[in-house]
Amino acid sequence: MAIEKFTKQSYEEFTIAADFSNNMEAGEVIVNQTVTAIDASGNDVSTEILDQSTVGNDGAQQVRVLVRAGEETAGVSPYKITFYCETDNIPEHKWELDVRMVVKEL
Repeated sequence: MAIEKFTKQSYEEFTIAADFSNNMEAGEVIVNQTVTAIDASGNDVSTEILDQSTVGNDGAQQVRVLVRAGEETAGVSPYKITFYCETDNIPEHKWELDVRMVVKEL
């Protein structure tokens, strides 16, 4: 994902991706990935904001997850979604990418 922040409404659910290709060597692929989320107060909201059953990679250099729900309330939004991945490189490379999710009802 080239963006650092996106805005959605609480009803919306869609897939976002973190692209690690700028960090990885040619031919290097992701072999393990995790995605977590915390609210603006630092509470773990991974199971409320992310559909963990959709966490996966594209077989190359992107990690994807379906985002859902969220609240516009101060102290909750914005959320920080963190993508972690490990690669097949020897020694293994580990990468992290953070994205802010703002929930705003129009």
